[in-house]
Order: sequence, then structure tokens, then C-alpha cells
Amino acid sequence: MITEDLLKIFNSGVSCVLPENLINNVLKYNPTTENLSVLSDSFSLINKNVYIVGTGKAVKNMAKEAERSLDCKLKRGIISIPVGTLDVNCKSEKLEYFEGALNNLPDEFAVSTTEKINDTVLNLGGDDVLLVLISGGGSALLTLPKKPITLAEKAALVKKLANAGASINELNIVRKKLSDIKGGKMAIKAQPAQVISLILSDIVGDPIDLIASGPTVLNKDKPNDAKEIIEKFDLLGGLPDSVIQVLNEKHDLQTFPENNIKNYVIGSNKISIASASRTANELLYLPIPLSNIVTGNVKDIAIKYVELAKIFNGFIRGTINVKSANMELASLEIPGINPNVLDKLDNNFNAKGICLILGGEITVEVKGDGKGGRNQHLALEFSNIINDRKGEFGDSNVFLLSAGTDGIDGPTDAAGAIGYLGLVEQATSKGINVQQYLDNSDSYNFYKRFADEKLHVIIGHTNTNVMDLHIIIITTGN
Repeated sequence: MITEDLLKIFNSGVSCVLPENLINNVLKYNPTTENLSVLSDSFSLINKNVYIVGTGKAVKNMAKEAERSLDCKLKRGIISIPVGTLDVNCKSEKLEYFEGALNNLPDEFAVSTTEKINDTVLNLGGDDVLLVLISGGGSALLTLPKKPITLAEKAALVKKLANAGASINELNIVRKKLSDIKGGKMAIKAQPAQVISLILSDIVGDPIDLIASGPTVLNKDKPNDAKEIIEKFDLLGGLPDSVIQVLNEKHDLQTFPENNIKNYVIGSNKISIASASRTANELLYLPIPLSNIVTGNVKDIAIKYVELAKIFNGFIRGTINVKSANMELASLEIPGINPNVLDKLDNNFNAKGICLILGGEITVEVKGDGKGGRNQHLALEFSNIINDRKGEFGDSNVFLLSAGTDGIDGPTDAAGAIGYLGLVEQATSKGINVQQYLDNSDSYNFYKRFADEKLHVIIGHTNTNVMDLHIIIITTGN
């Protein structure tokens, strides 16, 4: 069944970015040669000790696997993880795990752990290697306001900026300025040690300076950027003297040690899509990875995905030529899609269907008091929109799976859901009004009522997050 194939493809995309699998795949230590391999790079650990620090929602399992790989070389480590994630498996002679950042907000527990990380980093020497593990949620967990700023003062300013409409990038610039460890400062403090940073990205486009505010990444902000952002939103007046003092400081004179720092994005939406594509191919579909940077409003994306399905359905049926298909594809303006993707495809392929794979993170405007999430809503919205255009698809089967790699979609136990051409007609025959559920942002309860959760994607918390996967399968005939 197509639904079973969709789940296999999605699960492949999740499995490859599970923290323990990522570390096991990219971090290899040879005890005979005392050589550490990270992807294609090698580091000699002869007469060297390894220290680990980590911050983020996924680093617990990353750290466990790193400890297993480097046990004989590992001296100690400090791992900052979210409240509620500490378990018996965190017991270790060399690694210490500390919880903090309740509700993903910086708190004194996170500050205390960051101080421990800071002390570890400051005491490293030339015979040491610092392995830094970073994932989504790391910014709140890695919190060390630059003295004399207090946590409350920093948090209040960031909150005011966010409420005033500051962008993520603007907030990040201010966070780095007010921090004593973000914006490359951890890497500088670690010198002369070799720094190796392994990053699990949960941000569209994988900007490593934004993930946990880039503690091991060169800060390219100008000294006055943060102050100018605050002035832009007319928030400079009334700021505490401590904040003004730090805002007026110039950058540290110490040069960023680029030659001694290695940052690796080891897990991302792009990597997840690549694995999903391989599985689709094994299931005899023609996989077409289209984009890993999809953003936008859920309804707009649903409309574009229906149009996308129409273009590729016409292509495999031979009713649209490559030139026309490419032009229509470009007109959709879906972020990240190569408008000439069809140039290398042959519509006389022998696959049992086409599998379009996209990823990213979209937004949904919540209306009513229903229960759902952006992925379940996208699957249902797609089903509703394609129903109005069913005459354009002939006897083709068109299915969409939309789900989050973290296993969580909104305040529900589902990661997402599956929608398809024909769902609305079937729902209507059961006396279920799809539009009412959409209008009430109640996609979760729709799927529960309509299919007894059989169309829900339920995989539980995965302890990873590389955003969402959107998988569209198109087959001709019944």
C-alpha cells in the first residue's frame, strides 16, 4: 500500500538523523593508531585528552554515543539538557548531565551548567581536544550573560525585542553581544585546544551561526550591530546600565582561531531527505528530492503542493513536455526548488510511481479551539484543495505525508498525518465535513474520527529534530 510505503520512506528519513546513529556514522576512533576521524577529516589523539561539552535537546544521546566511541581518551564532559530528559541511562563516570531551560527558556539552572562548561573550556591546553555537541534548543541551555548583566536583564531585553517584531537574526545578534560564550566565544576560550563541533541543525538552511547562537562559529557582526537593532525598535532608553556598558564594548581583541576550529553539520533536513530518497528508490519509486528549505503559510504551501502534483502527474502521463513543466515549476516559487529539475528525467521510466520529497518548516495560523499541528493541517488542507481539482488527475493516486522528524506535531501524540486525493469524498460519505475541521484547526480530531488514527503518523519522541518532511507519491492507474 502507498500509505505503508510513505511511512517506510519517512521512517528512513528520521532514523538516519537519530543522534546515536549520526555520531556512530561520523565519529570513528581507531585505538590502534589513536586517530579520530570525523567525516573525511582526521585528528591525531596521540598524547591527547578529549573533553566533551554539549547543549541542546538531542545532545543526550549524541554524548552517550561519543562517550562509547572515545571512552579510553575521554577525560570528562558537561552536558546541558532540557528539564525532564534526565534518565538512568545518563549515569556515567566521565560525563555529567544537568537539566535546565524549563519550557525552552533560559533559567538559573542553565546558567549554572553553562558556568561549568565555561570552566571546563577555560582550563584546556594544547594537548586537549574539545568535542562540542550542539542541537536545537541549545541557545536556551547555553546561557552565560556577560558581566555585569544579569539573566533577568538579558531575558527582559530579548523578550521586548521579540514582542516588538525583531527577526530571528536580529535577536541572535543581540544574544551574541550580551553573552560571554555565544558568537564564537567558546572557541576562543578553548584555545590552544583543538575544537571539533558536531551540529544537528533544526533551522532552515543550516546557518551554523544561528544554531545555539554559534558558540564555535566566527562572529561576523559589527561591534555596534546589537545597539543599532535595539535603537531601531526604540528600546535603548530605560535599559539598565549593565546592558548599556556591554553594548558599548568593542569586540575582544583576540583573533578567532579559524585554523583550530572545525564545525560539522552532521544532521540536517538535507541529510534526512537523502536517506528518504534512497528508501523510495528501494521501494521502486523514482525519488525526486526537491527542496530542504520550504517555508511559508500552510494553506499557501498546500496549494503549491497540489499544483506540484499536477505538474508531475502530467509529466509521467506524457501530457506535458519538459519545457512547459519546468516553466510551471518555476512559477510556483517554492523555496529551494531547481526549476530545471525535470531536465534529467525521462518520463518513460519503469518505476511504479514518482516520489517527491521536500522538507523545511511551515507555519499555521491557529483558529478556533481545535487540536492539531502544522503537519496534520497540511495533510488535510492538501486533501481538501486537491479534491476541488480531482478532474485534473484522471485515475492517478496522489498521496501526501507531512510529519515532523521530532515525532511531535503541535500538542498531540502524532508527528503528522497522511492526506490524499479521494479523502474528502470518503469523509463526506461518512457525514464528516472536512472544511469545518480545517476552520477550527482541528486536524488531529478529524483524523481520529475519520480513520481511527490509521492515517496518523505516530512514532513518539525521537530525541532528534531536523524539521519536517513532506513526501508526495504519485502513481497512475489503480
